[in-house]
Amino acid sequence: MTDDGSLPFDAGTSAWLLREALPGDRPLHAEVLRGGHNNESLLLTTGRGHRYVLRRYLPGAPGVPRNPCAVEAALLRRLRGRVPVPEVVAEDPDGRATGRPALVYRFVDGTPLADVLASAPPDVTGLGRAVGSALARIGGIALPGSGHFTDGTLSPGRRGDGFLGDLPGFVSRCLASVPDPDESAATDTFGRGTARPDADGTGRAEARLGADEVRALSRLAARYAALCAAAGRERRLVHNDFNPKNVLVARHGDGTWRVTAVLDWELAFSGPPLTDVGNMLRFAHEYPSGFAASFVAGFRDGSGPLPDGWRRLSRALDLFALADILTHPPDDGLFTRARAVLARYAAEE
Repeated sequence: MTDDGSLPFDAGTSAWLLREALPGDRPLHAEVLRGGHNNESLLLTTGRGHRYVLRRYLPGAPGVPRNPCAVEAALLRRLRGRVPVPEVVAEDPDGRATGRPALVYRFVDGTPLADVLASAPPDVTGLGRAVGSALARIGGIALPGSGHFTDGTLSPGRRGDGFLGDLPGFVSRCLASVPDPDESAATDTFGRGTARPDADGTGRAEARLGADEVRALSRLAARYAALCAAAGRERRLVHNDFNPKNVLVARHGDGTWRVTAVLDWELAFSGPPLTDVGNMLRFAHEYPSGFAASFVAGFRDGSGPLPDGWRRLSRALDLFALADILTHPPDDGLFTRARAVLARYAAEE
């Protein structure tokens, strides 16, 4: 809600909410939700006391595959009943009514896993198993091809091998496109800035990261390249941002944990499920003792694939996201944490 008490909607969005998305009801309060650097999410409370989430999609960089509203809505509908996800209420996939793509879904009760992990939760083992089991259900969904989804049909485009098949090139592009400190660059699918590339490809990156870190990142990319290229042929649903801020959990009356919703599917694609395992385990050293091991156990027991060498492969796949965080961090805290992870990955190699 704005300072004058009005809701932060333009006339088109207000009309769409009243006439199409929530007919017969009226939003009385809007609150910006935490999390999500790519799009905006608002919690709406209506006159009837119902709660919804309005997702408003920000433009991505030209030519970069990024799931539009139609894709995220289609995923939520397809996964309903198979994976804990919110229920879609309405969508404006082309932004014709609202000015930019928008999605409304029912609010889901639950606490972000990030908050729970920070509070010394009881039964950490049960919590980890519940999260791992939910991820196994996501990765168990087979798709007709690998790559990014191009529209609401959820048919992957022919980008799977290209997406995962050139990790060194991807890292080089991240390093070359580090924005100047005073630039407010647009970001692409993975948060990579669209600023003018460096002439030598590393100058601004070295100024931000340090020469040793730039070399370590490039060396890891070269070592992991073949692993990622081979994994790119897999055809399973990947959330691609499966971390504690995007997972809601709650406890049953008997004290057992359950996942109530997995949020923010705009980066999802068809590929190797170990991408999501690497994402969740990136900051495993920060979690309460026992959570990471029980998460892996829950994933395995849910028939999640854990082939020989899976830990190294999950780290390799996570380097795509880690390179983005290091070169275009959303905040200083995450940047510091990611540098520690890079040092750990390099030491383990």
